[in-house]
Amino acid sequence: YADHDPPVLEEEEEEGDGDYGEFEDEEEVLGFDGGQMVRGFDSDGNKVMARLYTVGDDDDENDFFAGKKLGLKDGKAVNSVDSEGELDDEEARVKEKGVPAVMRCFDRAKIFVKAGDGGNGVVAFRREKYVPLGGPSGGDGGRGGNVYLEVDGSMNSLLPFRNSVHFRAGRGRHGQGSKMAGAKGEDVVVKVAPGTVVKEAGKEDVLLELLNPGQKALLLPGGRGGRGNASFKSGMNKVPRIAENGEEGPEMWLELELKLVADVGIIGVPNAGKSTFLSVISAAQPTIANYPFTTLLPNLGVVSFDYNSTMVVADLPGLLEGAHQGFGLGHEFLRHTERCSTLVHVIDGSSEQPELEFDAVRLELELFSPELAEKPYVVAFNKMDLPEAYERWPSFKERLEARGIQSFCMSAVKREGTYQVISAAYDTLQKHKEAKGSFEGWVDPSSLNHVAEKVKDQRKASISDFEISHDRGSRTWHVIGSGLRRFVQMTNWRYLDSEKRFRHVLEACGVNKTLIKLGVKEGDTVVVGELEMVWHDSAKGTGPSSVNKASTDSVRWPQWK
Repeated sequence: YADHDPPVLEEEEEEGDGDYGEFEDEEEVLGFDGGQMVRGFDSDGNKVMARLYTVGDDDDENDFFAGKKLGLKDGKAVNSVDSEGELDDEEARVKEKGVPAVMRCFDRAKIFVKAGDGGNGVVAFRREKYVPLGGPSGGDGGRGGNVYLEVDGSMNSLLPFRNSVHFRAGRGRHGQGSKMAGAKGEDVVVKVAPGTVVKEAGKEDVLLELLNPGQKALLLPGGRGGRGNASFKSGMNKVPRIAENGEEGPEMWLELELKLVADVGIIGVPNAGKSTFLSVISAAQPTIANYPFTTLLPNLGVVSFDYNSTMVVADLPGLLEGAHQGFGLGHEFLRHTERCSTLVHVIDGSSEQPELEFDAVRLELELFSPELAEKPYVVAFNKMDLPEAYERWPSFKERLEARGIQSFCMSAVKREGTYQVISAAYDTLQKHKEAKGSFEGWVDPSSLNHVAEKVKDQRKASISDFEISHDRGSRTWHVIGSGLRRFVQMTNWRYLDSEKRFRHVLEACGVNKTLIKLGVKEGDTVVVGELEMVWHDSAKGTGPSSVNKASTDSVRWPQWK
């Protein structure tokens, strides 16, 4: 270090002065006046200096003309970014944050369900001593397992589906010799919380609404088992060598949405004391802290008055202005109030304008759903232990009474006045139930199986119901029909008689005649279900075949795609 001269600070200062001088020269050229100096370092460690100016100030004509030279408009902000990612005005807008993962898994889930496939039938013949011509003895395959949805009263969220997404019922066992049918596949029961709404993924139509514990709905029935060769025995064919595959079980993606089923819902702005109130009136232990949005997930508690008088109370997260438009995750919170029979408005007495706070919450309910605004409610003025709340209570009560609204005061922290509030909510709930009638909530068990009934109706579709479309570019004919598609899927192509039976069915149901009428030509491709074949004209007859015209006696099996 002795050989090197120490750094001279004066030179850096002179260099800096030179840099400032360059900026002063640019001011004269561009017409800028003043500016703030900014110094920093780039990615390579080199010193960088810049001066920031304000353009478009009405008080300075020089700045105005300088802005015109640079092509800037008055009062418009410009975002400066590097070349790797340029921002325009649309992308620079603040985007609404997504729903946190814990909240999304609490009341929303997406699952995959599949009914079990049917077991395959078998080709077998009776072989027994002293019975030379035993005949066919192949048994049928077993039916696949069903998929059920059942309401479990012990569940209050959809969090179990965070790790369990796929639910598949068991497949039916294959048939065996001696006419032994296969065993039925094992059913799968998907348990959900009360108040779960079931939709098909990507669609808005509601399939099921499961409200009461113990409700059980058949969602997807299992596939039918394939028939063995014993079922194909007839007077014309005493030795059938044909069997069917098991029918594939239906499958679908479901979207589950939970709307809590509670008698009373506690609503209000953040940090109003809702969770404290729930912890006082029930044995629930929600998270309580002195900051807004302490409660992110609804909490449930059971309030007991005597042995026979109980009700379920839900503590819902706080609402902000604009909640009906989704601000502050308003949609995630407000929809939980749809299943509550009675509401309790908890007002923060320490706020400067508690009456406006109450009106704001009522407005959000009405804008989100007019039905919510019509629900009976109780108003509770909280935090009476604070001096400012104690002073504002008389005026708040007087203004609400002038509007015909009864209100109660309480201090949830000191457990004062809470019993009067929850008793008033219980009386309101009982009057609401009497007005609605005791028959509400009863659901006919047969109506829960309408999804499975639609699947069964599709299976009953005749093979004669089909449509044919033609693609001229690829010379392909598509034969579309649920009955034919199911028939192709269940055909077991390993047996020689299966292809003969398939051609006979196409001829009997009118597919060949319709194709000829529409103008099918030699070499065109015919697609039936998942089976692709080539149309072949011959002296013996016409029809789709998997055998080429110039081929020998060897058989080429149909190709699956």
